[in-house]
Amino acid sequence: MILFGPRASPPQIWAVEDTAVQLTWGDLPPGPVVATAGSSRAAVDHLGGPGGLVVDHLGPDRAVDVELWWSGGSVTLPARTLPQPPGRLLARFATISDLHLGALRWGALKTMTDSSGHEVPHPYRCASAAVAEAVEWGAELLVIKGDAAQHETDRDFAAVGQLADEFDSLPMLLIPGNHDVDGRAGSIPLTVGRRRLPFTRRVDRFDLPGVRVIAADTAVPGRGSGSLARVCQPILDEASGSDRPLFIALHHQLQQGRLPRHWPVGISAPDSTRFLDRLDGIDRPATVSSGHTHRNRARFHRSVMVTEVGSTKDWPGVWAGYAVYEGGIRQVVRRIMRTDAITWTEYSRMALNGLWGRWSPGPLDQRCLAHAWARSPTTV
Repeated sequence: MILFGPRASPPQIWAVEDTAVQLTWGDLPPGPVVATAGSSRAAVDHLGGPGGLVVDHLGPDRAVDVELWWSGGSVTLPARTLPQPPGRLLARFATISDLHLGALRWGALKTMTDSSGHEVPHPYRCASAAVAEAVEWGAELLVIKGDAAQHETDRDFAAVGQLADEFDSLPMLLIPGNHDVDGRAGSIPLTVGRRRLPFTRRVDRFDLPGVRVIAADTAVPGRGSGSLARVCQPILDEASGSDRPLFIALHHQLQQGRLPRHWPVGISAPDSTRFLDRLDGIDRPATVSSGHTHRNRARFHRSVMVTEVGSTKDWPGVWAGYAVYEGGIRQVVRRIMRTDAITWTEYSRMALNGLWGRWSPGPLDQRCLAHAWARSPTTV
């Protein structure tokens, strides 16, 4: 029997989809780890420490008991798969946020460092693993939602370009965050990498079957908080001209209260509310998703689904996948499972004396949710 102390996350159901569940753990011994749910089974030859696996081929909207077995112990974890939105599956895409390529330290006092001995810094390992897992999941487009670089320097932007080139066959949208325009040195480039992936400096879009993905730059040079001033109307113009549902990617979160409820500060509540009210008035179903806070949360503003998705490079270390159907959308936030990534993100949960480990993840039903359109968009 293993006792999971405060420095290791317990075995848990981390993510659910319509036909799959992801299990993760902070510390299991070396040897086979097996998970079963009904007639479905998944197994890994675990090296010891943190890890995860995915049990697939389940039914939608179904309660299941997942049995997790390892050398010396087992646990039963109840789960419920998500309902499947109406209609045919039309497209899949993914987002990652807050890569901070170039960062070497973590924590409130920046005292946590990677002692693994890897030549590749942990932010790059985590980001690369996230994209690889998203591609394996079936993503046809990747949106990088800001803070790709740790600082506005040539060195850090070179790492962003390296990541873009590593997956040069995958279409991408890249928007700046406050770290990308922090004024430390140099200036933000027009493009990164050999593929010359452009930074979106106002608004850009990418149409997939069943959804228009709109990326908007809310960063203000030299400032941590964000602004919709330059991009609100262009976003609404792109939204109004769409013949399909909308997914709007921002870096800064849309605040709810006049006074910020948590750090870091995002886009002011009055501006956020006005924007969401106007977006709700457009005859298209809409989702808005941001980064910046390094946490996972979801809410609704009238008909608009609003989510925040955590960072790739610190606890819990995640990427988000979106499955678009004729009648709705499904979000899943998965932990990055590759060993050289999850080992670091598991350690990083001890930031703020362990408070970060409890604050950042958010509840399961705000990480993974299915949303059926209340309206009936044109099938594309």
